[in-house]
Amino acid sequence: MPEARARRLIRAAPALVFDFISDIDNAPRWMFGVREVRGTAHRPVLEGDRLHIRLVAGGRLADSEWVIGRCVPPRLLTSSGQALGATGRLEVTCVAQGSQLTEVTQRLVYQLPGGPLGLLAARFGVSSILELQAQRSLQALAGILEKGASGSARPVGDPAL
Repeated sequence: MPEARARRLIRAAPALVFDFISDIDNAPRWMFGVREVRGTAHRPVLEGDRLHIRLVAGGRLADSEWVIGRCVPPRLLTSSGQALGATGRLEVTCVAQGSQLTEVTQRLVYQLPGGPLGLLAARFGVSSILELQAQRSLQALAGILEKGASGSARPVGDPAL
């Protein structure tokens, strides 16, 4: 199955990074394209929590359903879900590179739908788009955590992508 991956060093303690990403209320602030997250989720999330995520995909709003897989603080958070006929498994890892430095990797393994929609997505180079979105997500995460910005809950990302 194809995958999109991004990695970034963030100048923040691993526990701080993990606490931030495992709070679903923060997702629209750093995850590219995520507009809203609801669901039967704890804060921070726990394995088995179910999330309803509204996101921008292909320039339009789409609803998706996700389930938290593994949650191993402060190292690993996984979830799996579906949107617009595609399925995916998202994995975010946090590896300490020092007391105030964390290597964060975001990896999305996905399967496009069959038929005309899948062919269209492949033709538009969805793989490179997802890679760019992952990079922008980690860039936003670093910007928030490294500056200690409380900021607004402004969603990240250009809906045109």
